[in-house]
Amino acid sequence: MVLPIVLISSIILGIISFNYFTLTAREIQDLAIDDLQTNSEIEVYSISNILSNSILFINSNLERIINSPSILNWNVSGIDRLLSLSLNATNYLTDGYYVLNENGTLVTFASKNKESYSRYLGIDLSHRDYFQIPKQNHTLYISTVIDSNDSVPRIYISLPVARENQSVLEFTSEGNSLKNNSSIFKGVVVASIPIKTLGGFLESQMHPKFNGEVGLIDRDGNILYASNQSFIGTNYFEKRFQSYLKTMMKDQEEDFNSIINHALISKNGVQDFAFGQNTTTIAYQAVNILTNEGENNRIGTLFITFPHTLAIDVVTLIDSLIIVNFSIIFVIASISLIVSITLLRWNRILKSNVKQKTLQLSETIDQLEKANEDLKTHDKLQKEFINIAAHELRTPTQAISGNLELIEMIYIPSIMQITSLDKSTLFKEFEALVSDKEKLSDFIRRLVSTYRNSQRLEKLINDILDTSRIESNRLEIHKEYFDLNEKIKNVIKDTAKQSDDPAQISGGNKTIDIQFVSTNEPLIVYADKIRIFEVVSNLLNNAIKFSEGRPIAITVEKKEFTKSIQIKP
Repeated sequence: MVLPIVLISSIILGIISFNYFTLTAREIQDLAIDDLQTNSEIEVYSISNILSNSILFINSNLERIINSPSILNWNVSGIDRLLSLSLNATNYLTDGYYVLNENGTLVTFASKNKESYSRYLGIDLSHRDYFQIPKQNHTLYISTVIDSNDSVPRIYISLPVARENQSVLEFTSEGNSLKNNSSIFKGVVVASIPIKTLGGFLESQMHPKFNGEVGLIDRDGNILYASNQSFIGTNYFEKRFQSYLKTMMKDQEEDFNSIINHALISKNGVQDFAFGQNTTTIAYQAVNILTNEGENNRIGTLFITFPHTLAIDVVTLIDSLIIVNFSIIFVIASISLIVSITLLRWNRILKSNVKQKTLQLSETIDQLEKANEDLKTHDKLQKEFINIAAHELRTPTQAISGNLELIEMIYIPSIMQITSLDKSTLFKEFEALVSDKEKLSDFIRRLVSTYRNSQRLEKLINDILDTSRIESNRLEIHKEYFDLNEKIKNVIKDTAKQSDDPAQISGGNKTIDIQFVSTNEPLIVYADKIRIFEVVSNLLNNAIKFSEGRPIAITVEKKEFTKSIQIKP
């Protein structure tokens, strides 16, 4: 009687143990799939934000160009400088900035291959959407894929150049009437993004350990980037791509199309697509930019696909466990007591394993949450950096533009009209300027101010580029042997040249005497000469700033294992 009870109890316990383990295994499968989906969502969200911020930065460059005095006065040389600065700031994504007049004619441009593209100056581009749509709507326009004149597929971002027309007072027989005119369209400023560069940019943002693929479809269904680059520029819903999809999917293309259709109208999401023995996790995120006018422009939808065989592997594992458990149950029926004890111990081992796996999954989730917070913090810092950089760049550019405009308005009015006026007029203005010492002194001061602000602008741009290189681990250090004494003397000379009095360096309202005591013999160091110059220059400028007019002493000491520089006010 006891033996049947033991046998039945053992079988029941074996079945319960088997069901419990199967349920736990499926829970682990669900957690693992959810983990994959979460990783994919984080990756696509991060890359989408980076792409949106990059395009927003390009839009900010276009806005600064159309609001600049050079574009308002149609000063081509000034426009060229602005275009070049914008191209240098976004050359990781763009390959050109262009200005078209009100007739759609290419007036000037800045490009990575300017000499090759110079033949396009004066070409009529009025038929392009990036000219027509801003002209009609007076708003930002982001194009789909366009094959350019050089047969390179690109995306174009354009903003209209418009001037507010002043109110005109008309005299009629019945009295005076005030007529208000709307803004006048003067042309467009355009930035171009090569599809190949865009694809490389997206690929570079993928985490090295994330074994997935990235794709981008615009708002009209055109494929902007895919791993199979032969379909770039093809509309996803057209016959060519659908035929290819039908061949690849083997009658499952409708399910796949349903996922893509939902993604193109949704903000974000993630879905699994089962194909054959594999399952692909598809995460998607809308790419939007919010302009200063409050308009939300949807560029397209970013996709990340991650193929895996997780479900098949778990099912195989469960099937193997079924065989093992049935074998255990059969052994339990044969040798009840021993099998019962063994089963109980096995059950305890399983619980321990499940607890350990669950703990590992919990730790993984915590790490992912922390990574997500780090990404948000990085995104916030990046936006703050862009705002600070834009503010810092605006100060010297405004000073340069203001000085040049005052030179034209007050000192030499004909300097910008020399092509249309007799040169004698310009010579007379120069003679009058030279004869007026006070006016000449002010003129020279403004030229010096323009030169200094241009140097400051160049330094700001170099600092921004260095910051970008540091973040991407691309900052190069060129070390060489040089005399540190001579380098410090050069820094002092360079700082003195920036002062109004070459013999003294002014600090506040006083002049500062700088004394440098060098070593008797050359002090040879192995370092980056340019970076050392910047370090010593920053130390000297800080000493001047906080010395309150007291003398500054610079000494260099050579020690056995270290070399130090001291700058004391």
